[in-house]
Amino acid sequence: MGPLYPWSSWLSRTVPVDEPTPSGAVPGWDWARVGEVIEAIAAVEDPVDFGMVALRALDSVVGFDLGSFNEIDPDVPLAVFCSYPDDDAGPPAGDLEGFSHLVQQNPILQHQQETGDGSSRRLSDFLSQGELHRLELYQRVYGPLGVEFQVAVGLTAKAPLIIAFALNRKRIDFTDVELSLLDMLRPHLIQGYRNVQAVAALRSIDGALAEVGKAVIVLGTHGVAGDAPPWALQVIEEHFGDRSGAALPEPVWTWVEEERQSGFGDGQPRIHRPLTSIIGDRQLVVRFVPGVPGRADVLVLDEREPQRGSADLRRLGLTAREADLLWLLTRGEATVEIAAQLGVTVGTVNKHLQNIFRKLGVTSRTGAVATASDALFSFR
Repeated sequence: MGPLYPWSSWLSRTVPVDEPTPSGAVPGWDWARVGEVIEAIAAVEDPVDFGMVALRALDSVVGFDLGSFNEIDPDVPLAVFCSYPDDDAGPPAGDLEGFSHLVQQNPILQHQQETGDGSSRRLSDFLSQGELHRLELYQRVYGPLGVEFQVAVGLTAKAPLIIAFALNRKRIDFTDVELSLLDMLRPHLIQGYRNVQAVAALRSIDGALAEVGKAVIVLGTHGVAGDAPPWALQVIEEHFGDRSGAALPEPVWTWVEEERQSGFGDGQPRIHRPLTSIIGDRQLVVRFVPGVPGRADVLVLDEREPQRGSADLRRLGLTAREADLLWLLTRGEATVEIAAQLGVTVGTVNKHLQNIFRKLGVTSRTGAVATASDALFSFR
């Protein structure tokens, strides 16, 4: 089980907002505004701040009355959350204490537990208003808060832990267009969450990083900034070739310069992809964490035995064949090569890819590879 942060001790006060009522309209797929959301998520350094910052950013593109960022462990049961907007008032203590048990009645949560599919789903995709009102969850929690409509989008996590954003409205349901926008943002939310956890964890155990094959390297404009861990520089040279002074090996620096670009050629925001290398029984995964004003770009290194690959990818809610296909995709195989290795047609590969995109909440191969690579890194 992943770490649970004590957000409920300081962000558990949740009340509905009467005005303004959300219009239900996405602001025209405004890429500038979407870019601001992505930048806000990438700027978070402390895991405790992640939920509130992300909710505030999401509210700017998909309006809602009340939002929460939840970490739910159904085996305990335990539900830890932060809410936006924050307020001095809150639900009765009994309702808050009972939420950890009652949240299991939420059909979106049930869907995520059963399938591992964290893409955007509405309560109305599973229940009528009458059926919702008959739930004890509604009567004790959602009803008093004024929650009539909800959309939830999940992040990747080790089962049985569920990590998800829940956006709620009182008067109007979320549209298909808004769900598409949330699914487009989902890989960035996943990446932001993993980044703050990775950097925070690595900083907190700096003295023991070399023993577990992890390191953080701070980047400057043209190379390594400051004193990098000697182990990290040595392992980079072993995997990618010699370096000189503050410079990085050419394959690494070429990759860094690509990852520093804010978008792709088609104008879509970039999903950062890890750089990997396997030598014998050792695998190095290098992740690029983009900087923001006041914080430099960093590389996060993790060297371990090669991961189990497609078996781990099934945790994302994929079938065995879909996991095999996605694993080959992360290895850089082309469609024709994947079809040959799996013994299927190119058309079948493309059909599987569409199912994978839907389940991961992405719209491209790049997004799928980024989500898969990020999940493989976090599962280990």
